[in-house]
Amino acid sequence: MVNLLIDVGNTAIKAACFRERKLIRAVRASRSDAQELEEALLKLMPSEPVRAFISNVAQGQPELEAFLKRAEIPFSYFTQDLQLPIENKYESPETLGHDRISNAVAANMIFPDKPVLIIDAGTCIKFDFITRKNEYFGGSISPGIDMRFRALHEFTARLPLLNRTDTVYLIGKNTREAIQSGVINGALAEVKGILEQYQMTHKDLQVIITGGDFALLERNLKTSVQPEPWLTLKGLNEILLHQKA
Repeated sequence: MVNLLIDVGNTAIKAACFRERKLIRAVRASRSDAQELEEALLKLMPSEPVRAFISNVAQGQPELEAFLKRAEIPFSYFTQDLQLPIENKYESPETLGHDRISNAVAANMIFPDKPVLIIDAGTCIKFDFITRKNEYFGGSISPGIDMRFRALHEFTARLPLLNRTDTVYLIGKNTREAIQSGVINGALAEVKGILEQYQMTHKDLQVIITGGDFALLERNLKTSVQPEPWLTLKGLNEILLHQKA
């Protein structure tokens, strides 16, 4: 049986087909481009998915539902009452992002019975921690890199809106370089600093990185990390499979 897993994020929609726990193919599309979304989903149809499971950060994605109906693929949504293969001890589960708990489930599957830190560098930079007892307590959320660029532009009178560059200097010799340095180096310093705190208290800590900026972290973190660009989809698949248990 092939399952179609769909993660509707703040910026992008990611989808993948799994046969049991084997990832067959994954795609990514802009959330705001209906044609791009349809073209991406069409690439998954040769795998002949028999059902779809959707996680959506916000309400409503009519073009997605319309596509699944045309393809005659029954679908369901992630809800708070689903059974999880880990113990969720987050104090406000009704406000917990589906992507965060899905990442936690996937991380626990990859490193069972070990402490795991997930660093998700996407629209936001999120840290989530799983204990060796397979318990999820939470983590932290801060603005992602693109959000930091936008904030500097929108909350000041004269700073330009910039995009990232491959080359970032410590000392910016003009305003553009100074913004690039502050945003990129500041985000990296934040990630490194928080990671070091977790490593101080968990000597055998496993680290997984995911999200749209995972490659930037992989290049710059001087520690052993496991990149998992499709981590959320793996977690959604694991949650769906767990409903049969």
